[in-house]
Amino acid sequence: MILPFSIILGGATIISLALKYRFINILKQCFITISGLILLGLVVNITIYEIFITALMTWMPALILVMILQRTRSFVLTIQISAIVAILLLLLFYFLVGNTGLFWNQILINLSEILVQSGLTEQASIIKNQSAVISQQMTILMITMTWSMYSIILILGCAIYRASTLEVLDYGKFSDLNFGRFFAIITAISSLLLFVFNVEWLINLAYLCFLFFWLQGLALIHWFHEEGSLPTIGLILVYVMLPFLNVLIIMILAVAGYTDAWFNYRLRMKN
Repeated sequence: MILPFSIILGGATIISLALKYRFINILKQCFITISGLILLGLVVNITIYEIFITALMTWMPALILVMILQRTRSFVLTIQISAIVAILLLLLFYFLVGNTGLFWNQILINLSEILVQSGLTEQASIIKNQSAVISQQMTILMITMTWSMYSIILILGCAIYRASTLEVLDYGKFSDLNFGRFFAIITAISSLLLFVFNVEWLINLAYLCFLFFWLQGLALIHWFHEEGSLPTIGLILVYVMLPFLNVLIIMILAVAGYTDAWFNYRLRMKN
C-alpha cells in the first residue's frame, strides 16, 4: 500500500510542477522522487527495476494528461478525453487479444507460480482455484483501475498546483466534473444492446462507461461540501469508507454520478 501511494503522490507532484515550472524542473523532481522510492524499495524488498517501470508507467501518462490539460485549458474536458481513450483501449484490447479468458488465465497461472516461489501458497491456491471467475473480470478491472489511478493523479496534481502558487490558471474545479449526457447515452445504448448481443466486449463496454460516473459522483459529494450542504465529517467518512467498502461505495457514487448526468443536480440546486 505504501509504494503505490508514494507513486501516486509523486505523480501528482510532478503534474503540479509541470503546470508551474519548466521541463528541467520536472526532470529534477522525477530524479528526486525515484531516488526516494528506491530507498523505500530497499526497506520493503522491491527491486529498482520494478520501481522504475511502475513509476514510468504511472508518470508518463500523467504528463500526457498535463499536456492535454494545457492544450484544452479545461480539467473536465481532459478527464472526458481520458475516458474516451480508455474506451478505445478496451476495444483495441479485444481486437488484438481475441480470447481474453485464455490471455488472463495464463497471466494468473504465472502470478500463482510467483506467489508459490514467494511462500504465499494459500494465496496462490485461491487464485488457481478461482482463475476462471477472476479472468472474466480482469479486463474491466485493469482498465477501470488504471483510468481511475491516472484521474486521481491529475486531480491531486491540480489541487497541489492551486495550493502552491498565487498565480493559478483556471482549469476548472474537480467539484464541477460532469461527463454529460454523451457518456450517459453511450452507457444506456450499450446496456440496451446487451438484450440482443450478449457478448463480452459489449458487457465490459457498458460496465466501463457506467463506472466512469463514480468520479462524477465523488465530484458531486465535493460540490455539496463546498456549498455547505454536507459537513466536513461527511466528506471524510466517504474517504474513510472507500478502502473498506470500495465496491459498494463506488457503485453508489456511480449511480449518483450517472443520474446527475441526466438531471444535473448542481444546476437544479443553484436555481
